[in-house]
Amino acid sequence: MCKSSLKKLFLSALFILIFCISIGYSQNNTKQLDKYSSIEVSIRFYDKQIYYLGDPIIVEFQIVNNGRDPYLFITSFKKIFTFDFDISSMTKKKVMHSNSYMIERRKYEPIFNDEIILKRNEVYGVRINIGEWFDFKESGEFVIKGILYPNLITESGNVIVTEKELYLNLNPPYTEIVREQQREKEILRLKTEKFPPYKVVELMLNALMAGDFEKYFLHINFEKFIHQFNNAERKYVGAKDIDKPSVIEELKNYIKAENTLESVPYSDTVPVDFEIVKTVIEKTDAQVTVIETFKYINLIEKKKYTYYLHLYADKWLFEQYDVVNIAR
Repeated sequence: MCKSSLKKLFLSALFILIFCISIGYSQNNTKQLDKYSSIEVSIRFYDKQIYYLGDPIIVEFQIVNNGRDPYLFITSFKKIFTFDFDISSMTKKKVMHSNSYMIERRKYEPIFNDEIILKRNEVYGVRINIGEWFDFKESGEFVIKGILYPNLITESGNVIVTEKELYLNLNPPYTEIVREQQREKEILRLKTEKFPPYKVVELMLNALMAGDFEKYFLHINFEKFIHQFNNAERKYVGAKDIDKPSVIEELKNYIKAENTLESVPYSDTVPVDFEIVKTVIEKTDAQVTVIETFKYINLIEKKKYTYYLHLYADKWLFEQYDVVNIAR
């Protein structure tokens, strides 16, 4: 065989080899891209409002399984090991994590977690205050991307980044006078707006976790709720009608940890997270079932609360609850 024929044969073989390698790489790369093709991960502002520097900025993560097969991922009781964000200014300057976030990440303690299985069209969501996770040093406009670590952040190579971005316009901090005016408007809105039972419970628990007792008390019928407490009930039942309001005020102060009316501090009933799982409405009565997560030092517990509400005119008010421990 002549040299020119050998050369042509060599070039043809080389071309076929390169083509096969390219096809193989392309197919492998497609598999990687398709790995989470049925999973939709998105972020949005929860209860969007005008944001000021130093205020909470609640972002809600949502994971949706659009595929036929169940989707399994791991979620930590500490959200920092499952979720994160990439935040930068319009000039591409990164916003760094806060000191409190970094301290929490570096704690030497076990990471408690759950396996979550999403069936087709099921949704899993969490709410995160990025104002606590990130160190916003100045006002401005920011771009936010969500990051999900399906097998915890310890496997940093296994990551899903949200395609759509959020745009945050963070205003300079306003004065205490303006802040109080804004709060008064919010309280008035909560007093006058009509909320369904599940929303009332959600507002209550968010206010309780934030230590905002003024908002927490807005949705409670204390003449009924006081019977939830042994000492307070005994005082209330034995008091003259003219003195009953002062007993209710004493109960409110106990809830705010300003006295020791009951043997167990009310702070023991404050969850670190919650999920509303069921609402039943029968005419003017409603039951809202909530799975609440509690943390006691290094112990994580879940409890099932059933909240009972009654419709007064056009407002649902909370009256009492039952609680059951969930076996680990």
